[in-house]
Amino acid sequence: MISLPSFKKTYEDTNRFLTLNINARDVKCLSFYLDEDIFKITGFGNQYLPEGSVRNGMILDQNAVVEAVKRSAEIANGDSVEKINKVIVGVDGGITTGITTTLRMKRPTSEPITHEEVKTLYEKVSEIAFTQAKNRIIESTGDPGLGLQTITTSDIYIKIDGQKVAILEGQRGQNVEIAVFNSFVPDFHIKSLQECIKKSGLKLVAIGSQMYSLVEWIKSSQEESLDFVFINISEDSTDVGAIFGGGITSTRTLNIGYNHFIESISNRMGLPRKSAESVVKLYNAGKLSETEASVIKTCLKEIIEIWIDGLKILFEDFTGVKTFSSKIYVSGCGIDIKDVMEALQQADWTKTVPFKDSPVFNKVSFMDNGKIVNSTDQELTTDWVYLASTSIIYKEIIGG
Repeated sequence: MISLPSFKKTYEDTNRFLTLNINARDVKCLSFYLDEDIFKITGFGNQYLPEGSVRNGMILDQNAVVEAVKRSAEIANGDSVEKINKVIVGVDGGITTGITTTLRMKRPTSEPITHEEVKTLYEKVSEIAFTQAKNRIIESTGDPGLGLQTITTSDIYIKIDGQKVAILEGQRGQNVEIAVFNSFVPDFHIKSLQECIKKSGLKLVAIGSQMYSLVEWIKSSQEESLDFVFINISEDSTDVGAIFGGGITSTRTLNIGYNHFIESISNRMGLPRKSAESVVKLYNAGKLSETEASVIKTCLKEIIEIWIDGLKILFEDFTGVKTFSSKIYVSGCGIDIKDVMEALQQADWTKTVPFKDSPVFNKVSFMDNGKIVNSTDQELTTDWVYLASTSIIYKEIIGG
């Protein structure tokens, strides 16, 4: 079972759509054609945002974002006569709160479970999850009045008398246990996204959790990997998810990402952001002199150390997790900075985290998943993976 805030009546056909991500660096857009079970990427576009337009997932300059959404969608549509305007927005970073809630219930009878029982049980889980999310938001913001909305709900597992089942309704048994993942986003952000999409001339199909779609992406290509850790180093945050039995138990976010690494170089070398990015690309490609490379390494050293320290604290903040899987998947534009990946793979920081074994890090790429195919004549870099994975949400909607 999965549910998302969707708007099914706003579209007619079910095979062409856009996915969109709005972050502190740019707006990214992919156009898709669903060919039976294969998602074919037919176009892609991105538009850089003026600095300060978006921060920690929050839209601060709506006009700038609207223009960037329009332009990225136009580029993704390309020369197509029939323009695609249905869009799914993936949300990630510090603006989201992901929680898995487990509820156990003993029934007075072993007669088949009714529809009303199922409804009541899920309502109870939703109430508990909402309270948990509110408490976490209050801890981080100190604002008890902040409204929240669920953007993704998905079953982790369902058990009856200790046995896993696919659905509850109609099953016999007395001891019921369900674990459900919920991802929450503040009301103001939902409204802001809705306004931006409307002003951009697009139709909003759904808003979904980027972490959920990324995990589903990995599961679809690595079916045996039911226990793992996921780290997404995005534009202005690092999102971590602990996955057990194929389900997200909880997520945490550190508000340091790719932009902060670039800013460190920009500030220390007195370069504009785009120039700093260009220098980093040359550095990663080994095209700088030894002296120049040494300067870049020095610029990155301090911010990476802060990031690693924050990552260790992030893992300590997970509640209810005794040990983490040693299999770690990593994605996002941050992994394209070689010093970031090198720091992540060093053993020292992992010694304070209860991993089952020595961690093994795996970069996520398009080659990992045959169900999503790049049909364009240009290569998509690793920072497009999370947006490509959002297509999975579309299939869940039309199939549900």
